[in-house]
Amino acid sequence: MFLIAAAVIAGISQPEYVTCHRQKMLEINGEKVCIYRGVNGTIGYHYPTLSFRECPKVYQCRYQSSKDKKPTINEILDGLKGGFE
Repeated sequence: MFLIAAAVIAGISQPEYVTCHRQKMLEINGEKVCIYRGVNGTIGYHYPTLSFRECPKVYQCRYQSSKDKKPTINEILDGLKGGFE
C-alpha cells in the first residue's frame, strides 16, 4: 500500500505531461511548426500537415523540468569564451 501511495505522490509532483499554450506558429523551409510553452520552461512542438488551423491553442507537452533544460547557444559560447581567457 505504501509503495502505491509513493508512486501516486511522485506522479503528482513530477507529471509526465503538462498543459502548454501556443506561443508561435512558424513556417521553416516549407514545414509548418507550432511552438508551445508550459511550466518550468517546458517547450512542445506540433507539426500540422495542411494548415495552422490544426494547431490547438492548448496542447499536452511532455514535461521537462528546469534541471533537464538544455543550455542555449549563448550559454555555450560564453562557456567556451571563458575557457580561452
